[in-house]
Amino acid sequence: MAHYAKSAQKTEAVFEFMKKFYKENGYMPTVREIISLSNCDIKSTASAKTYIDRLVSEGKLAKSDNKNRALKIVDDNVKEIISVNVDNENTTEVPFLGNTAAGAPLAAGVVEDRSYSLPNDYFSLKGNNFLLQVKGSSMINMGILDGDIVLVKSQNTANNGQIVVAQIDGENVTLKRYYNCGSYIKLKPENDEMEDIIITHEHTFRILGVATGLMRNHIV
Repeated sequence: MAHYAKSAQKTEAVFEFMKKFYKENGYMPTVREIISLSNCDIKSTASAKTYIDRLVSEGKLAKSDNKNRALKIVDDNVKEIISVNVDNENTTEVPFLGNTAAGAPLAAGVVEDRSYSLPNDYFSLKGNNFLLQVKGSSMINMGILDGDIVLVKSQNTANNGQIVVAQIDGENVTLKRYYNCGSYIKLKPENDEMEDIIITHEHTFRILGVATGLMRNHIV
């Protein structure tokens, strides 16, 4: 009985956080923001989803009929029904693994431990995927700019002409257009002022993935 009461209290706390967040920010929190900002001691997206489902069953949240499966807050103290993009059924959590160079190769390594929820109906998310932030300007002719985040499908092969994230000599990681020229590998920048990177048998080389999407949080 005590466990049920505690669970009910936490469910109500999640609901109050969602309303408070909306009033302060003008938009509703994501599932990940509920986990990190609500102070409700929620450890995972699955747990957050459980509380959201309880609020739906209690009639405090209502599912809309649109394809994004958004939720609506239903509350007497809120003057309008608010659309909420916290339903996680139509998104995929994709890990962010750090930086990749669009310029001279960067040393490999995970610099941050976070992920992003990406919409399945917008990005191609089949298979294993990860995100990297671009450093440098070697891909500007393709519209890939310094600071952009690229979506990468994890695979160790690529076709000539595809844009890949590649690792050189076991540590340097770069984003370039890939060409297998038989006796050597050519990594071609999309910047008229930069030269190709030539990988011969003297170096180790592997493809980490193929770039499939792009995110940018500002207009240039």
